[in-house]
Amino acid sequence: MATHRLVNRRSIWWLSGLLIPVGLLLAASPARVEKTLLFQTNVNPRISLVNLTGHVVVRGWDKAQVRALCATSSPQVSIATDPLPTGSSTDRLHIETHALDPSLTGPAVTADYTLDVPMESDVEIRNRQGTVTIEKLTGDTWVDTVGSDVVITDASGHVSVNTVGGNIEIIRSAGRVEASSIFGNVHFISPTSSRLRALTNSGKIIYEGELASGGEYKFSDYSGPMEIVCPADSSFKLDARSVQGKVYRDPEFSLIPKRHESFGPGQTSLLGTHNSGSAILELTSFSGDIRIRTQ
Repeated sequence: MATHRLVNRRSIWWLSGLLIPVGLLLAASPARVEKTLLFQTNVNPRISLVNLTGHVVVRGWDKAQVRALCATSSPQVSIATDPLPTGSSTDRLHIETHALDPSLTGPAVTADYTLDVPMESDVEIRNRQGTVTIEKLTGDTWVDTVGSDVVITDASGHVSVNTVGGNIEIIRSAGRVEASSIFGNVHFISPTSSRLRALTNSGKIIYEGELASGGEYKFSDYSGPMEIVCPADSSFKLDARSVQGKVYRDPEFSLIPKRHESFGPGQTSLLGTHNSGSAILELTSFSGDIRIRTQ
């Protein structure tokens, strides 16, 4: 979902002075500025948030409304919304953080958000640094960060997460998931998703849960370790390869081998079928070890 840029100055809401005089705000708190906004929406709006640094929480609820609790570190940080919070219903909402002084960086431009949104919302979050937590959404979710850790819980739509240095944790997902982090870890906990992809360079990839019948699980890393933890009665076709690492499996996972290849000294692969092979596990690494063990 594309981010919708602000094009009309009249649609800019300045957090430091819309409803409360600036003097009163500064007297109450010379640093932190807080505000609550309420937007009327349909049941499945498209919501985008662009933030510089801070904690972002998005929670699904059963109302056709978006409630935004916003807190900035300084009156020098403003929040713009498109559209403005009026009584009219909207199917699109864009929120963006701006530094009034371009020289401000780091904690000086912090803005924290808690958004309660309709459960069927499609949500796009860009947050450079901090954390992103998303809960109980049935629409599609897209997250892009530089250093934010991302935790997504009970999402049933398509989930796409990309980060440079943040860790990613996906809990009880039901829809298709694509997760990528260059330096961070990727952790799946109890998913029911049948399509999962994970990519990292030096972080860990950990999967804990059952494997769905007909599911496809494709995980790849460069130097980090990879661990698949699932019940012994799972059914899967395994294609696990590490060029300079090792591939291990618990003895409970007996395999009917398709073939077993060695790329050279210390380089291993493990291919075969466990039980009826209803799920597909494709695991690749350059120098990291791969382990398949019982839950």
